[in-house]
Amino acid sequence: MKEIRAEEYFSIGFELGKKQYWTIFFNFLIYTVLAVVASITIVGLLIVPAILIGLIKSMLKAARGEKIEIGDSLSEGFQNGLWWKGLLFGIIYTVGVAIGIMLLIAPGLYLATVWLLGIYLLVDKGMLPTEALGKSRELVHELGFWKIFAVHIGISLVTQIASFIPGLSLALLFLLPFIMMIYIAIYENAIDNSLADSEQEKLKEISEDADFEDEI
Repeated sequence: MKEIRAEEYFSIGFELGKKQYWTIFFNFLIYTVLAVVASITIVGLLIVPAILIGLIKSMLKAARGEKIEIGDSLSEGFQNGLWWKGLLFGIIYTVGVAIGIMLLIAPGLYLATVWLLGIYLLVDKGMLPTEALGKSRELVHELGFWKIFAVHIGISLVTQIASFIPGLSLALLFLLPFIMMIYIAIYENAIDNSLADSEQEKLKEISEDADFEDEI
């Protein structure tokens, strides 16, 4: 786990997102359409977690430098028990955060932040829902709670505001691959994955160049 400033996660997410941007973008559209269509019925709602898991699988592959295709990992959310794990995770997460929001809001914001990495641990490491949520809490505190809170709340506020403004909502659609990769960058750093190393080196060089120019 490396020391990364909050603003650096945005830059790393941008670097990761642009590598296979259009494939990531169209995968996101496919999964979103499937999730919306599935949500029309109660039975369909039950498979939405599996669709989300497939998207996360695809995002992790892309972030780790693997070549992905449109529709990649679509069926993986239904394999190895991930479907029911994802469904149970979604129920626990939603109910927990909702109750927390009702209890003066702050507890809900806390849970939404410390449980942020849970779904990635479930998908990537095959953890059970409660195990993933517990480990996520531990990792977020190791990364720095307030740092991750700032990133998460910042993204949430911007996306919520932009979604109500026609022009910005369209722009937001094309920014979503980068936004999703910001969370992947946080997760990969949390599990000590070295994928962000090269991106960090680029950022360090840019920062050093900027400092040098300021001195001149």
